[in-house]
This record gives sequence, structure tokens and C-alpha cells, in this order.
Amino acid sequence: MMPGYDNQRIKARLLVWWIVWGSILTGLVLIYFFLVGGKPLPAPSANNSLTGLIGVVPLFVSIVLRWLVLPRATDPNRAFVSFIIGVVLAEACGILGIFLGGPYRDSLFVLGVLGITQYVPFYAKKLFDPKGEGFIPNN
Repeated sequence: MMPGYDNQRIKARLLVWWIVWGSILTGLVLIYFFLVGGKPLPAPSANNSLTGLIGVVPLFVSIVLRWLVLPRATDPNRAFVSFIIGVVLAEACGILGIFLGGPYRDSLFVLGVLGITQYVPFYAKKLFDPKGEGFIPNN
């Protein structure tokens, strides 16, 4: 357990992680269903052939944050900032897909949902209860 944190305070901070994650995921799904509402995909044209894939860029940055930066974080506050930035970038993929995706609208939405899903905060508990390092761990 981190110094200065009791069990109740750790649970409250973890609850914040879960609420943020769930609300961003739910928000993206609600935006998709209210704005798209079963409208057919537009036909691909020469104008939107590759510009519709602009949402892949923030998703790639989000994936790098999740798998290369976040596992190395030791401070819960800095990890929370990385968590927020990564989830928002993954959500940006879905939102850019909804508004600018054109023929890739549904694919970018699904990629955005999967990008947010990779941030499920199961790993956040070990930030507050770190294990010892080295050959003989400090207990």
C-alpha cells in the first residue's frame, strides 16, 4: 500500500478510474447510435478515399501510450493522466470516424471502442500496492 493511503481512499481512487473509463465508453456508443442511427454508409469516392482514415492516427498514439508508457508508470497520479490522455485519443478515433470517416465510419467506430476497451483499469490496483523490486523483494 502506498504511504498515506488507507484502503478506503484507494478504493475511492480506483472507483474514479472505473467511472471515467465507463463514462467515456458509454458516451462514444451513445454518440454513435444517436448521430448515425442506422444511416447507410456513404459511397466511397476519390475525395474521401484516405482522408476517412484520419482517425487511425490518434488510435495509434493511444495504443503506444497504453502498452509502452502506462505499464512503466509508478506514480498513480501520473498514470491517471496517461490513462485519461490515452482513453481520449482512442475516443477521438471513434468520433473522427463518425464525423469524417465516410465509408470507414463503422470500422473506425469499432476501432475506437476497442481502443477504449484496452484501457480497462484492472491494472490500476497494482499502482497503489506495488511489489518489491530486485532479487529479494522488500516486504
